Amino acid sequence: MPASEHMPILGKRKSITQRILFPLVALIVLSNLVVLSIIMGQLDQQLLDATEQDLINESELQAVQFRANMAELIRDLRFVTGTPPIQGLIRAERHRGVDPSDGSSEAEWVARLGVIFSEMLKAKPQNVQIRFIRANGLELIRVDRYGPNGAIQRVSQNKLQDKSASKYLSETLNLDSGQVYLSDIELNREFGEIVEPLQPVIRAATPVYNADGDLFGIVIINHNLQSTFDALKSIAGVDHQFVIANGRGEYLAHPEAERRFAFEYGRSSNISQDFPATQRLLDNPQLEVVNGKVNANAKALVYSLRSIAYNPEDSTDRLILATSHDFQDALAIKERVLSKIYLFLLFVLLMSGVLAIYVSRRIAGPIIAMRNTLNRDGLATQSEDLPIQDGGELGELARVFDNLLQELSRKQALLATEVAERKGAELELRVNNQKLKVAYKELEQFTYIASHDLQEPLRTVQSLVEMFEENYGSEMDEQAKTFLGFIKESTMRMTALIRGLLDYGRLGSESDLTEVDCQALVNAVCVDLGLRLEEVGGRVEYKDLPVITGKKTELRLLFQNLISNGLKFRRPDVPPKIVIAAERGLDCWQFSIRDNGIGIAPEHFQHIFMIFQRLHGRDEYEGSGIGLAHCKKVVELHGGEIWVESQLNVGTAFYFSLRDTRDEQA
Repeated sequence: MPASEHMPILGKRKSITQRILFPLVALIVLSNLVVLSIIMGQLDQQLLDATEQDLINESELQAVQFRANMAELIRDLRFVTGTPPIQGLIRAERHRGVDPSDGSSEAEWVARLGVIFSEMLKAKPQNVQIRFIRANGLELIRVDRYGPNGAIQRVSQNKLQDKSASKYLSETLNLDSGQVYLSDIELNREFGEIVEPLQPVIRAATPVYNADGDLFGIVIINHNLQSTFDALKSIAGVDHQFVIANGRGEYLAHPEAERRFAFEYGRSSNISQDFPATQRLLDNPQLEVVNGKVNANAKALVYSLRSIAYNPEDSTDRLILATSHDFQDALAIKERVLSKIYLFLLFVLLMSGVLAIYVSRRIAGPIIAMRNTLNRDGLATQSEDLPIQDGGELGELARVFDNLLQELSRKQALLATEVAERKGAELELRVNNQKLKVAYKELEQFTYIASHDLQEPLRTVQSLVEMFEENYGSEMDEQAKTFLGFIKESTMRMTALIRGLLDYGRLGSESDLTEVDCQALVNAVCVDLGLRLEEVGGRVEYKDLPVITGKKTELRLLFQNLISNGLKFRRPDVPPKIVIAAERGLDCWQFSIRDNGIGIAPEHFQHIFMIFQRLHGRDEYEGSGIGLAHCKKVVELHGGEIWVESQLNVGTAFYFSLRDTRDEQA
């Protein structure tokens, strides 16, 4: 065998050097990567844990700060409510404008209350406005910081407003004595317009009752939260991002100005867009803290979200604080460690490569020499040309090759003998196939001649019976006429059986394959059976039947026989209904023809397709018992199979598959 025929076997394989070098290098790289990933993974986790803990601590301090601020606001409100002028006003109103305890008028008590409100604003820069509003909604006194150059002023009587329609008034009037209403955090407005510069405010209000328990009015403080927000931000680390949202997730504080209080301008800027985990806090009031990582603006952020319930009277009043940190900044130390590890890994790779090349060449040299010998001589290689006397693995390999070459030579000879034998068998098979075709043709001729010759004596018998009836009918008694009727009926049945046998033998022998539109074919069958359908009140339902390649005459007989059976074997007083459907298989069409007739017992399923098999007496249902045998032969002519499913007194379904050769021809 030429050496060139051996070259594709070994020439394109990886060399031993490559087989040693690549796995060794891969093993070293993989092991180093595993160790590196473990170290880096642990370092990442430690940095992540430390960063998360810092954020948690910051948010906890922020929560303490904000709650303390709200507690201070509530204390201030209760302090103002408990001052003497409030009680003096209540006494003066009950006694026609004069306090009977010291003779002070209502106006004097209002003036004293104005002084207290002014001093309170001086002492508490975060408070921007303090008011006393009667229970009917009219402001009695208002002190604010909107005087000239931001000076504290008491608003004149003619500028006091009617607040009866305000939400905070109605909410506060529904509280018991000592309870405090805290509003949503909003931008401060005056006369319906947002005050510039923007001031985030929260309103704290409490009801005032007289000695009889009747509502007298409310005291309300407008508290500017900007300094509080700034204080919360100062708690966050200088490299941490900090935002605040309300209980609906809308931003109150954000580095981007257009995202702060967007809801005040008819827009929405929600924290859940940046931190989807916020939704857990919004949906679960009992949950206080959520930590994790999120990708935002192509950055991986570590975050801590904290929910702060700040209203002791209503746990649904909450702030969402989000403190985050760019995780890449926390991992900057890794870059320096990785650069040193990469240099070490490169050195190890170079050393392992040199070692692998040296070892592989020592091992591969003798094997390469044996490969060259096998490529040159092929099956003609002699034992003495191989190092079969060497020890170790090389000698074992050479001996294996020597045995293999000898076995290949022996099998090559056996293969040549087997090829010659198979060629002889193929020739014999072709001869036998030709003989089988001749025998099949002769069988067809025999069936035709036998059935034709059998009909001649039957016709003679039928003619003699007719002549006997004509000539001697009047002389025969009833018994003779009955016997003669049996003879006549038997000959007619025999004629039908012979004709059926002849038709069965001819099926498929004279027709060619053509494209058959099954929808049109069934249409034609139903037209032929139209009178029968009208007589029994039956109907045939079918649609979207396919176009297939087949023998048109035989397929028409197939559908006609099965539809006729559905009409014949019907239940009394039940109009027959036949449903025909088809669905595509892998290489065939599968049809089903269902009826609502008398049904077939399961033990007869295998017999009904045999020629001349009948399940009922001729006095019950007409027929020769060959129709389903015809159907079976037609289906088999088309490379398919036919079977039946049935239930007594419910109906029968015949299924058959027809192989469609159009795809094969295409």
